[in-house]
Amino acid sequence: MTVNTEIAVTTTGGWARPGWWDVVEPAEAAGRFGPEDERELYDDYCRLAIGDQERCGLDIVTDGEHRRRGWIENITAALPGLELQPAPRRLGALGYDMLDVWKVTQPLDDLTWMWDFVGEYRFLRAATDRRPRVGMPGPYGMTTELDFRDVYPSRKACAEALVPALRGHIQELLDAGCDYIQLEEPITPAVADDDRTPQAMVDVINKVVDGFAGCTFTVHICFGSFRRLPYAKRTYRWLFPTLLDAHVHGFSLEFGGREMAEIDLVGQWDPGRILSAGLVDIKTHYAETPDDLVERLRTCLKYRSPEALEISTDCGLRRVPRNLAIAKMTAAAQAAERVRRDG
Repeated sequence: MTVNTEIAVTTTGGWARPGWWDVVEPAEAAGRFGPEDERELYDDYCRLAIGDQERCGLDIVTDGEHRRRGWIENITAALPGLELQPAPRRLGALGYDMLDVWKVTQPLDDLTWMWDFVGEYRFLRAATDRRPRVGMPGPYGMTTELDFRDVYPSRKACAEALVPALRGHIQELLDAGCDYIQLEEPITPAVADDDRTPQAMVDVINKVVDGFAGCTFTVHICFGSFRRLPYAKRTYRWLFPTLLDAHVHGFSLEFGGREMAEIDLVGQWDPGRILSAGLVDIKTHYAETPDDLVERLRTCLKYRSPEALEISTDCGLRRVPRNLAIAKMTAAAQAAERVRRDG
């Protein structure tokens, strides 16, 4: 396995789709693919994503999360006891209310399986000599598209119902050799009343990760990206310092699209915690240059040592044109190499 231990370069969320995805997707949706065709298709998608990341020079790679068709879409659809509620709005300007919603019709507390995370990891590990990482939607994140009002009194209660299944998947991943898991908890709104508070997030995150050893856990918190538009007010100050009570090794946060706003928050952390700094803005068509990213990296180094610093994306690259994603991440790897070399 090859990995830089100083200023490791990685991504958050899904990798950019190839342009021909839009040609193949209608045929798949029309049922023209058999099970073996489907397996081959998604294996090829993921090999392409892994190869792109390696060619860009990334140190920590994912499988691109293509099998999920989005960060949680296929995972949510696989849950039992859900009824699809069509999106309330189909026309007009892009908005969050254009997402379909799944109505929860039965308790999820006995859920033991959500997604083949361990299969994703095994495929990734076999396909690369870089450090593999698996991103898992956190429990609050999983409630994003769920209308749970008929079954659970609050969003936290619904999130807590998913904890045992998530813990089971983490144990599977650890047994398979995975040593890096990122919980993805973007600040997405809820369909029903949202009771998410910093302390509630800490409570639920700790229920997911407590008791596991031999694995690095980070939590990704961004402001969401619905077709490259944010979901939430873009500030972290309401979360910190309470979120530091989460029993994780670090946080992946969004800075690139906010011109490094609130980077000073990092100075309040214990210095051993990882900062996976989102320095690559996925919401702009501008391709950051190595000089841009060197400047941002040096700002981060005022608050973190190179060993506790990663350079990442603000959010997933799934809706970024592939050529642009490659340009951005190649620049990130070149910037990291320059800073390692020159300081």
